[in-house]
Amino acid sequence: MVNFAYITEGWGGYCGMIQGTVRGSATYELSPLRRQPSGKTPAVHQEQALAALNRWFRSKTETRGGILVLPTGGGKTFTAARFLTTGPLTAGQKVIWLAHTHHLLDQAYGAFGAGPDGRSELGHVGGSRTTLTLRTVSGATGHHRVAAIRGSDDVVIITLQTLARALQAQVHPGLKAFLKEAGKTGLTVVFDECHHAPAPSFRRLVEGLREAVPGLSLLGLTATPTYTNERQQGHLKQLFPQGIRYQANMQDLLLAGVLARPVVEEPVTNIQPDFTDQDYRAWSGSYRDLPEKVIEHLARNRERNSLIANTYAENREKYGQTIIFADRWYQCEALVELLRQRGVRADAVFSRQDANPGSAEARNARSSDENEAALARFKRGELDVLVNIRMLTEGTDVPNARTVFLTRQTTSRILLTQMIGRALRGPAFGGTPEAYVVSFIDQWKQHINWARWDDLLDLPVEDGPAAASPRLPVEFVSAELIAHLARELDARDLVAIPFLTLLPVGWYVVSYDAAVQPAPAGEAESPTPDGDATDDIETVRLLVPVYSQDQRAYERLFAELDRAALDDFGDIELSPAAGLSLRGWLAAHFQVAERLTGLQQDVEAVVRHRARNGRWPNFTPFEARQHHDIDALATELAFNQGLSRTEESAALRQEFTREDRLWTTLYRNYDQFKRQYDASVNRLMYLSEHPEVTPPVDIGVGPDAPVEVPSAVKAKIRRRDRVCLCCGADKLLQVDHIVSRYVGGSHDEDNLQLLCRACNNLKGTKEIDFRKAATPLTEPWQVTSNADLLFRRTGQRVTGSAELLLRRMTNMAFQCAAVTTVSHQVDQRVLLVKLTAGNDPRWVQPILDQVLTLWKRDSPNFASHFASKIRAVADETGP
Repeated sequence: MVNFAYITEGWGGYCGMIQGTVRGSATYELSPLRRQPSGKTPAVHQEQALAALNRWFRSKTETRGGILVLPTGGGKTFTAARFLTTGPLTAGQKVIWLAHTHHLLDQAYGAFGAGPDGRSELGHVGGSRTTLTLRTVSGATGHHRVAAIRGSDDVVIITLQTLARALQAQVHPGLKAFLKEAGKTGLTVVFDECHHAPAPSFRRLVEGLREAVPGLSLLGLTATPTYTNERQQGHLKQLFPQGIRYQANMQDLLLAGVLARPVVEEPVTNIQPDFTDQDYRAWSGSYRDLPEKVIEHLARNRERNSLIANTYAENREKYGQTIIFADRWYQCEALVELLRQRGVRADAVFSRQDANPGSAEARNARSSDENEAALARFKRGELDVLVNIRMLTEGTDVPNARTVFLTRQTTSRILLTQMIGRALRGPAFGGTPEAYVVSFIDQWKQHINWARWDDLLDLPVEDGPAAASPRLPVEFVSAELIAHLARELDARDLVAIPFLTLLPVGWYVVSYDAAVQPAPAGEAESPTPDGDATDDIETVRLLVPVYSQDQRAYERLFAELDRAALDDFGDIELSPAAGLSLRGWLAAHFQVAERLTGLQQDVEAVVRHRARNGRWPNFTPFEARQHHDIDALATELAFNQGLSRTEESAALRQEFTREDRLWTTLYRNYDQFKRQYDASVNRLMYLSEHPEVTPPVDIGVGPDAPVEVPSAVKAKIRRRDRVCLCCGADKLLQVDHIVSRYVGGSHDEDNLQLLCRACNNLKGTKEIDFRKAATPLTEPWQVTSNADLLFRRTGQRVTGSAELLLRRMTNMAFQCAAVTTVSHQVDQRVLLVKLTAGNDPRWVQPILDQVLTLWKRDSPNFASHFASKIRAVADETGP
């Protein structure tokens, strides 16, 4: 190993082989490092990225801002560090590295330190510098505070919130001195995860830095470079005027053998964590990872640790060399012992940081020499398993690892990304074509918004045979539904809570950035020494359930706020004014009713999505909802069929196990399902005995109403309409409720229409009357919004009959039977779509142009043999 000189400053100066132990700051003598710089050879895509970044850095532009796009596992941090050392730092510039969590700061700091061969990336720094000082600044233990920054610092690695607060306060002389010196030397700012940049506070941060150092270079790093709306694209273009300077996608790196294809498995532990409802309520909405005492409970559970060890031991040939991520030093030692008992060659790496300083046993638990020896044995193939605590998330070269075990779920997207990344090295760099990601799933009582592997990777990921069933959106109400059943309700209370009102009609898919709230006093394992608030940021991605009584309320809220700026909701922290506005909207639009989730939190999430993304979230209907009405099931079995108790029990068990039902997702076992059924029977019995009691309108039908439209009525509607009123198809026809039964729609003939299965699925729970020929919409953007939703739900594919597809697309967009005829003008190679009066052809023409583009892609012979243009015109002859 090459020895190099450095002068430590503050806590965490030790530079070991295992990155992640370096956290504070250090001043390095560059002369010895330059004699033997890091020998790490960039991959082809990294060489191309470096060339593009160097050309950008040398360019002469007034405002310099560009983006580097590399997927998870593609080496963004290494590429950026090599660019900085060979470019800006060699040119004498200072560097600010911005990230949104302290984990990413550690990752960036480690990228400049010693590699596996003991050589440092800083050895590539040329020019006249003789020393170089790095400083890590955040509110986390082991990092410096803003007051520690000096004008002589060369690289400041700092969280976004910390620097934003400091620039606004203007009270730190060291920071002022650093920026003043940067005005002379030049400054390059790296914005890690730069897709967060459009948040108002971060835009102000970048603008403040550019005001202090007008000629700075801003480099954005991300795996998610674009937004689907013009507002966010405009902000990114303003911050990064040169746009994307280099981009590689995961599919390309898979084909090149740079990355391995993830194979995800999710063994179920059947362990219920010790997470009380009181603890959950205190934690919910904090955006922190799990509370420390919950993690400790899982880490100490011997039965659970035995399952983890057994999972590996029984599949050792498939998994090969494996890295296990644990949470506590004692869990590391327990797993190693359990693995060794099963004949597995195992060892652990963890630091004193991972141990409780109040215990002498813990303080002496592991030395750095033992860690380095264990890691070396793993690299030589002398160990099958290496157990660690976040020390192998970044910076340690372990190409022979084929599998990672994640011993618990996490809400942190950053942590999950780092852990998965350790297994993604492909065959071109000594790895494997496939990499196993084994994530252990516990039985939580509460709904928790876990970070998901499929949300982090930009390609389909193969599910292994042991993977749990796909996470259906209905799971997000399952825990609350079961808790609701546990309440002791008398018959009169049951009347007010029909079962179907407990199931959502659908979900809003929301995404926004939020500041992580500090842990309560005494909870954090390593509290900040001076009581600073946390400065981490998490990207929140979740499904907000929409209940029948709230659907129209959301629509009214959207209409009221559609043109509003919503600045109070667009930043990572909500202002007091935002809370006042939120309470006002709830009072104005939403009724008091029984729900399984917190209405205020749900509405807040939806509004924050709109403020952050510039548009309201997409709505996904729960199309199977009508098949999961236990009230209807109770009516059929207990009242209509009048089954005996034995027959009823057999029918219920058969229903519970049906493959086309979600009962096993809603309920953990048959007994819970049966208790709900019995409660529904009791409720319906009470209603029959007390006709003066009126059930809520939300369920739409009384207890004696049939589940389906009566056969005679169906036949009458089929004779009346004959074909699908939306597209004109004459096959696979279904009778549809115009006003959905979910929200009170009746079986009356005036509320029924005939649609084909495809149009019925696309309509979902929307109220659309295709017997009407004039659109109810008032603005062209509403037509476009409907078409955007249609494209997303059909996967943006356009295949099949031209007339049917054009009728379906146009009528769905206008929400009426707008099309009179679709004709083919052979001589002009034009498809002509004629619209009835009241439907402006200009509103739908951009949609038809998009249809044609997709048609050319999906059916290449279409354009050359059929049509080169689709044109919408008004039908002068009328309907």
